Amino acid sequence: MTHPLNDSARRLRVYANGRWPDDIDVWHLHFDFDNASPDSMPFLDATERAKAARYVRLADQVRFAATRSALRALLGEALKMDPRDVPLVVSERGKPMLADTSGGAISFNVSHSGDHALIVLSQRRGVGVDIERIDEAIDWRGLARLVCTPEERQAIEGAPHALQPAHFFRCWTAKEALLKTLGLGITEGLQALRVDLCVQTPGAFPAPPQVLKDVHGCVGARALQYRWIEEIDGFFGCLAFEPIRPA
Repeated sequence: MTHPLNDSARRLRVYANGRWPDDIDVWHLHFDFDNASPDSMPFLDATERAKAARYVRLADQVRFAATRSALRALLGEALKMDPRDVPLVVSERGKPMLADTSGGAISFNVSHSGDHALIVLSQRRGVGVDIERIDEAIDWRGLARLVCTPEERQAIEGAPHALQPAHFFRCWTAKEALLKTLGLGITEGLQALRVDLCVQTPGAFPAPPQVLKDVHGCVGARALQYRWIEEIDGFFGCLAFEPIRPA
């Protein structure tokens, strides 16, 4: 059962091409803010429509409504139920999750930036995802002091000058995806993890993250893997995932 979205967003599959296991589905949404209305989004419940309406900017309304509608469509397909009936609840952190009675073995995560979003789902393992717009004007060096460890900053600054911003976004998206997989907020472990930016080995799969200090359960990151999504022009994404759950 496939439920197409309206013209406010296009939904495209991101193919693994060997980067992640087959039980993980990654979807890319591209919003069309010029032909969008949050009122026309299918599948949203009254609470979700009210939340969309609270955003001041139309782009923010559409971004939330289209992403949540697409998430409901994908979960409805996985659970073989009408998307309107998918029992989504919101955690204390504001993260959407399935109610315990709905086949909660499905893990999913959502991230959006600008006019793009990524949604990832798996019925076999925990997953997390992040996407960030590559903004030429951003003070990435200033952000790096908050996001990156000294060793990561050294690796970034050792890369060719033109590639340094891309390596920063590799670091940022990887850490966000890893922490989201663990169910942690971004303020709770950015400096606790060290990631492999593959500066010297472009195209290689990164080594598992190193845990520098166990804060708020970051030690669980040792078991995770992460892969970058670089095929969306002007954006960097990263998918993180756990080992497969026992059958």
